[in-house]
Amino acid sequence: MTEHAYREALAGLNEKQGRRSYSIDERDWRPMMIGDAVLSGFFWIPVALDERGAWRSYWMRLAPGARSFLHRHDDTELIMVLSGVFTDDDGTDFLPGQTVSYPAGSRHSTYSAQGCTVLVVEGNASSIVA
Repeated sequence: MTEHAYREALAGLNEKQGRRSYSIDERDWRPMMIGDAVLSGFFWIPVALDERGAWRSYWMRLAPGARSFLHRHDDTELIMVLSGVFTDDDGTDFLPGQTVSYPAGSRHSTYSAQGCTVLVVEGNASSIVA
């Protein structure tokens, strides 16, 4: 996926002389999928894709009561909570300003009783050049 395709037509995107900034715009939320499955109550906005393919980032919003199915991470994932409460499958709550990371190969599911918005950064260790 090219960076342009990843970020195409985002109303909240502002680009100037190579600098990109993004402000969440309600028009940019898209239904989220894991593989071919749509995650009910999950939405995302692509933000940035590393030119070397080492990582990508996106905003993710969970509607109140949204719950993901058990899924596996092929790469490291870091989540920072912006608003609401993000809850892991073991019942641990993460609050605004907190981060949680999942290593490559880990499995989990998530939910949010009240809804939340988080920033997700996913790594791609296989594409990092030493």
